[in-house]
Amino acid sequence: MRIFYTLIALLLTPTIILAQEKAIAKVHYNFLHINDTTKRDQPQRDEVVLYLGHTSSFYKSYSDERTKQSIDAQKLLPDYSGHMVLNLYTTPIKNFYLRYPNENRLVDIQCISSSFDAYYTEGSDLSQVWELKNETKEIGGYSCQQATTSFNGRNYIAWFTTELPFQAGPWKLNGLPGLILSAYDEAREVVFEYAGFDAVDSQEPFFIEVPFYVTKGTKAEIAKMYDLFQDDEAKYFKALNSSGKLAIANSYYGIDYSKHNFDFHFDEDYKPSFVTNNPIEKVK
Repeated sequence: MRIFYTLIALLLTPTIILAQEKAIAKVHYNFLHINDTTKRDQPQRDEVVLYLGHTSSFYKSYSDERTKQSIDAQKLLPDYSGHMVLNLYTTPIKNFYLRYPNENRLVDIQCISSSFDAYYTEGSDLSQVWELKNETKEIGGYSCQQATTSFNGRNYIAWFTTELPFQAGPWKLNGLPGLILSAYDEAREVVFEYAGFDAVDSQEPFFIEVPFYVTKGTKAEIAKMYDLFQDDEAKYFKALNSSGKLAIANSYYGIDYSKHNFDFHFDEDYKPSFVTNNPIEKVK
């Protein structure tokens, strides 16, 4: 029982809000990870987004936004009765990253059961050592140059552009004199494929900051939380509900379980393996 008292205490610990700035643009990527080498035809995938500010960036899954869009659209259907169908065609990534290059700071947000159930740690922002190549090509209408690096057990190839006023990249990839639009390891087991660049709507601002519902923790505490979730989901969600975090998620999606019910279906073309024997970072 003591361990669940610890769980409640962590869930209720106030979050320290870090420095923030408004995002001015965002890059969308299609992310693919062959996480199970015994089932290479069943990779996990997600739509991810990199929010860009003048001095910071925020890399995260875009699945929450897509789910909300689907829920909002179904509510507007003429025959809507409170029943919704959510087609799952991604496996949301579990780690989000905020980068503050001028401060040499990286914030790692670890999601447990969802992005609304998450904890963060802070550390140094490590840039890769890149070798610039002469190869160029066009991606999304932007002229890009190739660069290569070795990072945490994989050899990466990236394509970056200087035609946009940013120096950033998806996930932990950074340190090039431009914006990374595409990147992949040489085995193509980890792929970030460019899927669009947009200005952020000033009427719906996005702040590059640790969300208010994300709690600060140590790596050991976060690992313990994940183990609790894996060991007894029912008891974990009961504690999560008591913390108020489920209410925050329901408010974001516009869900009232007294009025709404759902069917969840994996897209028939998406059959990911949930066994990971091939992590993104082979060494750390």
